[in-house]
Amino acid sequence: VCWQDGVADPPAVARELVRRAAAGGVEVREGDDATKLAADVFVIAAGPWSAQVGRELGVELPIRPLCRQLLETEPIAGLPPELPMTVEAESGFHFRRRGDRLVLAMSDPEPRWGFDEVVDESLFDDRLERLVHRFPAAAGTRIDRAWAGLYDMTPDAHPILGRVGEGVYAACGFSGHGFMQSPAVGRAVAEEILGLAPTFDLSPYRLDRFERGAIFPEQLVL
Repeated sequence: VCWQDGVADPPAVARELVRRAAAGGVEVREGDDATKLAADVFVIAAGPWSAQVGRELGVELPIRPLCRQLLETEPIAGLPPELPMTVEAESGFHFRRRGDRLVLAMSDPEPRWGFDEVVDESLFDDRLERLVHRFPAAAGTRIDRAWAGLYDMTPDAHPILGRVGEGVYAACGFSGHGFMQSPAVGRAVAEEILGLAPTFDLSPYRLDRFERGAIFPEQLVL
């Protein structure tokens, strides 16, 4: 990956978007039970819980949660600022710089489906060996902390976008790509709800593609 590619902090971006939305007049509610809200339009954007929300609205979404984890090394002296995010194409192992540390990730040997967000420490040594193979300057480093989270996976690892029912729209099932795709998706779904001319063609991402057999599996889910 090019060292000039941008990197952003998802939680910080989310907080800033909420701040700007509120400043623009949007009513922001946190911790509300969305199934008890009354509205003319609902957008299902609940990540790995989207299938559950969809059922409450009478829509079946083929989304299920997959546990993935990130490992962060202890500080490594002399990390070059131009060190790019590095992806080992044959395995999916990848790492990138975060300050004076490296963040490592790779899919598990066996997928961990479900809502349990548990770190598997038995994989640490393997990930460190892979890191040193690709970046020998990291030899001797250890994992300082790790955390687990959930992907919202669809059968083809592409999102479900647009109208899925009467007054119900979807923006979910991103399969690990949601943060990257969110600016374009936000615009596209908003345009569809408002009846505006579309900037993007959402037809490949419609819910009915699974019934039609028109899927196109994503090959690079990191």
